[in-house]
Amino acid sequence: MATLLRARNAAVLFKQEATEDVPETPSASTDAVKVENLQVNFNPQQVQTNEHTGSLDSSGPIPVGLQVSVSFDVLMKGPGTAGQAPEVGALLKACGWAETLTSSAIPASPEAATAGSTTTVTLGASFSATAQTYRGMPLSLTVNPSAGATPFITDYSSSKVATLTDLFSTALDTTTLCQILPNALYSPASTGIPSGTMEVYRDGVKYVFAGARGAPVFNISTQNVGRISFNFSGRFVSQSDVGVPAATYDATRPPAFKAAAMLLQRSAVALRSLSLDVGNNLVFPPDPNAAQGFGPAQITQRDMSGSIDPNKTLVATRNVIDDLDNATPNIIHARWGSTAGNRCAVTIPQAVFTGVGEGNDNGILTEEIQFFPQGQDSGAFICFW
Repeated sequence: MATLLRARNAAVLFKQEATEDVPETPSASTDAVKVENLQVNFNPQQVQTNEHTGSLDSSGPIPVGLQVSVSFDVLMKGPGTAGQAPEVGALLKACGWAETLTSSAIPASPEAATAGSTTTVTLGASFSATAQTYRGMPLSLTVNPSAGATPFITDYSSSKVATLTDLFSTALDTTTLCQILPNALYSPASTGIPSGTMEVYRDGVKYVFAGARGAPVFNISTQNVGRISFNFSGRFVSQSDVGVPAATYDATRPPAFKAAAMLLQRSAVALRSLSLDVGNNLVFPPDPNAAQGFGPAQITQRDMSGSIDPNKTLVATRNVIDDLDNATPNIIHARWGSTAGNRCAVTIPQAVFTGVGEGNDNGILTEEIQFFPQGQDSGAFICFW
């Protein structure tokens, strides 16, 4: 009887390539990623000829290339140690997200602000004077507000003015102590996007794909965990009969999306879900020198979009229609998790609404809002801290 292969017994390894499309050898101890809903699809390119054969039948197609797509979901979680890259880091970089690792707090001890308002704070001498250095990062504030808070920075000027995701009831001032917390930040990139080698193990069968790049969709749901749905495209290299390796995974479990901060234009909103589709356009450029007749997958365009479904409010509380009609940008920000090194955040500094409709969630009216994350290489920021 033929051996049956079980879908459950699988593993995915991914390693950034030093040279584009030159296969690396991922390590089961350092390059394994826990995934859900793994699916591998082979996409053959074929030429169908129309030769006369003395029959009504054709001669059959001619294979001219073999492309591969691999899709899976990864749970959003930190690495366990703030400032280190999370397990998903290499995948995000191959999807066009630049990685910035801040391993130590800036500065080492909290420093007093030089000025502030209810939505901004001017940082002190120890902070950088380079614009946008800290955009998308967590800023710990103490003394004023006295209970402490950790807003995120949506904009940062060369004069050290940090615009924040949160609204404070009392203006921040020179008694406010400030500190950037250790974090791993991912922001959209348009250059220097690396490719990767992916090994997929299927209960005794090993696939190797090279020159892989991908497109992620971020989905965060209340009373659930954050998920990143990846769709990777790559070049088929080989398949062989190899057992699933004993991989080492980060033991950190993902934080639940509860007891969180879910803010729309600095006001807390109750909602069921937040979705962010990066919208990467992936193509295989033709290359007759290549083994399959095409080069490694390339990201040629990014067209971000997203949606939220907050509970509907009175117009006096939130006027979504006016914001839609006037293309008024809104800050969308979510942060969750309570343990340093395993907290997650999504910051969209300028969400322009592109569509609004009514929804019904178990009898509760909701606003189904579609939005465009506006900004060149700054539409959204993903942070683990």
